[in-house]
Amino acid sequence: MNRIQKKTTYSIRASSICKVIVAMTFAAVAGLSYVYLKNQLTEFGHEQIVLEKELADLQRDNQIIESTLGSLSSRRELMKSLAKDSRGLIPITTDQVVRLNQGRAPAGDELRIVSNRAGNQ
Repeated sequence: MNRIQKKTTYSIRASSICKVIVAMTFAAVAGLSYVYLKNQLTEFGHEQIVLEKELADLQRDNQIIESTLGSLSSRRELMKSLAKDSRGLIPITTDQVVRLNQGRAPAGDELRIVSNRAGNQ
């Protein structure tokens, strides 16, 4: 009884397995990259919202300070604080005031002679 026994061996092609592994790896890396970048985008969005709120607060504070500065530097407020003598100021008399360029028109495009000889000596 000589039977020819057929040995069947199932071979697995290594190239097809490698292709599947490479494709699955690429898909996994692409998916993880997408999730990571989406999380970064969300995090930066929240950070931008916080920074925009901080900017709005700073602009509002700046406007308040500018209006306060305008009111405190007005003549009426300075005279009030001078009357209280709270800042250690003394009144300025008119003989102590010096005005420059009184009676002359402001210099526009007129030519002026400038010499650097005195500065070089």
